[in-house]
Amino acid sequence: MTKALLLATVTLTGFVSVGNAAVIATFSQTSSTNTVVATDNSVTTNIVVDDAVTNISTFGGGGPIAGAFFSLNSTSNDPAQQVGGAVIQHYDGNFCFSSAINCGGTNYLSGVFSDAAFGALGGPGLVVNVNNPPDSLTLTSDIIAPSDLVPPSSFSLAFTNLTPVLAIDGATIDGFTAAFAGVVSASTAAVPEPASLGILGLGLLGLGMIRSRKQN
Repeated sequence: MTKALLLATVTLTGFVSVGNAAVIATFSQTSSTNTVVATDNSVTTNIVVDDAVTNISTFGGGGPIAGAFFSLNSTSNDPAQQVGGAVIQHYDGNFCFSSAINCGGTNYLSGVFSDAAFGALGGPGLVVNVNNPPDSLTLTSDIIAPSDLVPPSSFSLAFTNLTPVLAIDGATIDGFTAAFAGVVSASTAAVPEPASLGILGLGLLGLGMIRSRKQN
């Protein structure tokens, strides 16, 4: 399972970068057993991670964090759609990485999102992914400055070791347990680079010279 989570994290790192977004967190559970629990009632599916101990190997707020608590709560908002041998379904939810259980203590990173989950029917994996824009993702942190959490941004989770394998129950994704790994990316507020400032300065200087010539 450890190799599967590592592979999932590497894959997601390349997958979720949007626009000028930079990776601000890569993470995975420390447990060797499944910590994701999805339940369904044949109409909707609820996916929950309850205070799973997590290692954040990359963190934009100052380096790796060992032993953070990760929680996730998401609920489907439409019927699951089968496309060929794959399934896709949209979810609304929230997550947090914190220094104490129940999202307590220091809020390393948290968010509210609307996203899509997709995977191969009969397979052992499921990807939950949101890209803002066009999807909805709001990020907050006690450590990372708000200006470093602006769109374009993304939040992506890879669920591995699905037990049982991915299936549809009625109108929704069937319940399962799984392990997780993921990546969060965001963009810093737009700040002109030195080269851009130089070009702007030359442009203004040129306009000034043209205006001076016209006056003469």
